[in-house]
Amino acid sequence: MTPLAVVFLGLLGFQHPPLTASEVETVDREVRMVIETYYRLFNERNPKGMSEGLFHLPWIYLDPQGARLFESREETAKLFAESLSSIVPRGWDHSDFPEPNVCVLSLGAATVSGTFFRYKKDGSVLSEHGVSYVLGRTTDGWRVTALSSHPPGRALACKK
Repeated sequence: MTPLAVVFLGLLGFQHPPLTASEVETVDREVRMVIETYYRLFNERNPKGMSEGLFHLPWIYLDPQGARLFESREETAKLFAESLSSIVPRGWDHSDFPEPNVCVLSLGAATVSGTFFRYKKDGSVLSEHGVSYVLGRTTDGWRVTALSSHPPGRALACKK
């Protein structure tokens, strides 16, 4: 990259100072708490709580059909209510995201990616799914700004 390009990108705010180990640890912990809350509220069958406390508006859901923009709490709650109504009749009891891969991008951005599992009451696996979240720090704390479903083997990895 030419020196002029570096200066130009710096003026646009694209340069970030390196994060300290302490900053990475703090962001990692805060983001993991959001994802733990996401799964707790989902397991409590609380779409309204999910929509009110976890998502930045607007947010984007990326699935095999493409991008869907959610601009209201009501739309968000409806999405999770529909998800629950489709899995409960199949014997769903709870979901777990046992090994989230957190990638701290900056003090204000992080991704969380990996495989989550849906379980039946007897403990058997109902299904497994890949998922990736993009989170941003807002005035209300960390919020999900985008969510993508994908095959389990397609999780994002963070190069250190």
